[in-house]
Amino acid sequence: MSINETEAPSADQDISLVPNTASDSAVHYLRSLIFSGELGPGDRLPSERDLAGRLGISRITLRLALKSLESTGYIVTTRGAHGGSRVNQFPLLLRCWNQWMALHRDELEDLFEFRRTVEGRMAELAAQRRTADELLDVERAVAKERDNTTRSVLFRADMEIHRAIARAAHSPRLQQAMVDVRAELFIPVDQALLENRQQEVNASHEAILAAIRDGDAEGASRTAKAHIEKVRELVYRALETS
Repeated sequence: MSINETEAPSADQDISLVPNTASDSAVHYLRSLIFSGELGPGDRLPSERDLAGRLGISRITLRLALKSLESTGYIVTTRGAHGGSRVNQFPLLLRCWNQWMALHRDELEDLFEFRRTVEGRMAELAAQRRTADELLDVERAVAKERDNTTRSVLFRADMEIHRAIARAAHSPRLQQAMVDVRAELFIPVDQALLENRQQEVNASHEAILAAIRDGDAEGASRTAKAHIEKVRELVYRALETS
């Protein structure tokens, strides 16, 4: 990725789907890693040098983006020999979620419709195309979710499940579409909402897995869409109580 450098956004400025400046783009990219589950609570961000090189921007511009993310609560940065930037813990990420939802609530239906379409089709293709090793990857991810209760593990397991299904579908463009839409919808809430519903959500993942294992393409699509609808209901329920 290469970014033309211009002025930085203010700390509380909303970053649109089409970033306007180099710093906007850096904020959007880094925030998408958090939204999609690539980086979870407490995870360390790559070094400034690596990030600046990856984004094609100066370290000064990158620092402005990091400052914006820190001021809005997504990351925390410490100085010194062992310092660096890390993703904030769940309580602060949930505060970020409330702020994000206040700005993007009118986009939710479109986002969830897109997720149902993309992830339903991916599950359908996975049932038709998966290899034995790819099925094992899905089984391991679902087992990790089933056997754990800590938020950080559940957070990662959820993304691992969906990524394993995407790989089994053998459709790079659908896989990228899934990553893109999950980067726009704040994923930490998926698991934070589920403290009292985790067994139900895991059961929906188990149903998708069973259909993929059985080669039931129609059933895999149906259960994947039902899972996304369950997440949608939980998001709206959280909005009602926030």
